[in-house]
Amino acid sequence: MVEFDTYVNWEFDPPVHHIGINQNSLSSLIYARWDPGSHSGKAVNVNVTYNSVSKNLSVFWSFDGKAHHSLSYLVDLARVLPEFAAIGFSASFGRDPERHSVNSWEFTSDLDDVDEPRRLWILVVVPTACFLLVIYARSCFLAVKRREKNGYIALTDIDKEIGALPTKFTYQELLAATNGFTDDRRLGRGGSAQVYKGFLSHSNRLVAVKRIFAESRHSEKVFVNEVKIISRTIHRNLVPFVGWCQEEGEFLLVYEYMPNGSLDHHLFGPRRSLPWAVRYGVALGLASALNYLHEELEQWVLHRDIKAANVLLDTNFTTKLGDFGVAKLIDPQFRSQTTDVVGTCGYLAPEYFISGKATKESDMFSFGVVALEIACGRRGYKDGEVWVALHKWVWELYLAANILGAADEALGSGFLQLEDSVPELPHDAFNGPVSHRPSASQLGILESPSAPPIQESVFRKLDKSCLLKSYGNTC
Repeated sequence: MVEFDTYVNWEFDPPVHHIGINQNSLSSLIYARWDPGSHSGKAVNVNVTYNSVSKNLSVFWSFDGKAHHSLSYLVDLARVLPEFAAIGFSASFGRDPERHSVNSWEFTSDLDDVDEPRRLWILVVVPTACFLLVIYARSCFLAVKRREKNGYIALTDIDKEIGALPTKFTYQELLAATNGFTDDRRLGRGGSAQVYKGFLSHSNRLVAVKRIFAESRHSEKVFVNEVKIISRTIHRNLVPFVGWCQEEGEFLLVYEYMPNGSLDHHLFGPRRSLPWAVRYGVALGLASALNYLHEELEQWVLHRDIKAANVLLDTNFTTKLGDFGVAKLIDPQFRSQTTDVVGTCGYLAPEYFISGKATKESDMFSFGVVALEIACGRRGYKDGEVWVALHKWVWELYLAANILGAADEALGSGFLQLEDSVPELPHDAFNGPVSHRPSASQLGILESPSAPPIQESVFRKLDKSCLLKSYGNTC
């Protein structure tokens, strides 16, 4: 059987949309990723062939006449199928309703035609088999609904084709890689998970294993959401996804290890301070990641928790944005999504905190706060203290004509001698409404790959995504 799977059943499916070849089983013997979401409403041409001499069963498919993709498997169908077999379609859907249509199809064979009695037999058997398949599909659908009603969260499909297949690890593999998830391997702890340093001996590779808190009633939802999003994204400024594991009540995500840790440790922690050229490159990388998530995908991704702790740095201090546990996919026809307010105080846009509507602009506000932290070396917010929000503090210095007083003292004074090479920012970028907040692609930072000197216009460029004056408290 050739299957075109747009719904992942975690117990027997790979964690991706796929085309698979099955043999008397719901599990695919071999499969390839495909991307139906990016071609919704468009025609796909499919050709399934079998050569009885070479025993090669092949599937070819293409969208809109573009490059063909293929999948092949060697199997002796004479040993698998009965003497008489029917060719046709069966279909069902899982948690989310879908609508597919077969525009046309044809079947050709170089075998001799069957005689009339056999033809009559087929005419009886095929409709009966189809009827039974429909009954079976409906039963499966009702079973899924019952499980959801009883509190079971169905594991959602993973949508986007990426260059390399994420590996499914066993729990024992990751337990060994992290030395039993011991404290000395722990890299950090967040609201929904802990992250451990691991070593995969079979591939001689360092990884970071994210262990989602299993006791949380949202653990499966967080796991599914993150896997769904990171499996459909690939960009040089996103943390590379290595694989996953769901066993023994554990939800584990495996990422490439980032040897230089997170940005907040360099800005506010024990790690060495970063020079201005590196800091500017980090801001550039973060803007590039957001431009990709907001502008370059079929479905936008709202990260909803942009902060210095989620900006990771590889060996070359290249920006790698991570932690997509609370991110959301947004259909382009909608500009926002009303949800529970999630994120971190000090980074939340005021309009998001008040209305609960996450937008690209609210992500950009968070980017602006991180950009100011990069330039100022000062936290945007401190919990439990009387603390002037960073963007307000910078705005006060700006009004006092002392904006350079906000620069991190650790950067030294040499940058003041450099020639200003950054364009001036229009005044309404500070004072306009949310709709005037620039997108990542509109930030001049993406047009300036080389670090400009820290002068007034640099602060104007970095914090224009905050639109400082017109907003109140973020939380």
